[in-house]
Amino acid sequence: MRLKNKTVIVTGAGSGLGKATALLSAEEGANLILADIRAESLESVKAEIAGVGGRAATVSVDVCRSDSIDDMLGKAVADFGQVDCLVNCAGVFSSIPLLEMREEDFDRMTDINLKGSFLCSQAFIRQLIAQDSGGAIVFLSSISGYIGFANSAHYCASKGAIRQLSKAIALEFGPRRIRSNVVAPGTIETPMNQWIIDDPDRYAQSVSSIPLGRLGKASEIASAIVFLLSEDASFCTGSELVVDGGQITHC
Repeated sequence: MRLKNKTVIVTGAGSGLGKATALLSAEEGANLILADIRAESLESVKAEIAGVGGRAATVSVDVCRSDSIDDMLGKAVADFGQVDCLVNCAGVFSSIPLLEMREEDFDRMTDINLKGSFLCSQAFIRQLIAQDSGGAIVFLSSISGYIGFANSAHYCASKGAIRQLSKAIALEFGPRRIRSNVVAPGTIETPMNQWIIDDPDRYAQSVSSIPLGRLGKASEIASAIVFLLSEDASFCTGSELVVDGGQITHC
């Protein structure tokens, strides 16, 4: 078990990539802190983890608020003694033409996707330093952080910035044995992409852009994340793992 006895915090654990990551982490022996702004979405995930013999605690968290994040860290330490890994999976997406985008649309995107990842990582690192232990952070970027997509300027900006945030953390905290890495998914079968899946034309267009000829599965992203959290990736920091079926190779 690659994460045996490790305490892993997963934000956005109520659905999609966060849920898949939490379930795989539990199978790999981790204790889970399941965090989501929608606390009710976490109970079924907790039950699934219990079903495979895992241990999990749930907490409602607003990743845009430092006090809420501090409560999340406090619960993790109270329940499991310490923290070891953080997965910044909480995020949002919206498709809005640039000239129709309101300031509040841009702010919401960057607040949740970028500032939320920063605040969670900052609180997590402070706890690692207090413990005098190493640890691992995985950020969720996107192929949108590498290439542009029309009607998604705010999303692309937030995901590109996450890549640089991770690199800066890797450089600053590597001497403290804190690793920081990025997973960048392509188009994955998750609730966030249901608008693509439900539109035959959009779906066909997406699939045609992927050399492997299909959308990715949430479990495939979870596998990449768990690898980077584990000791299998003990010499990986500041790195980026693109998991997109080759979608950006021809862009």
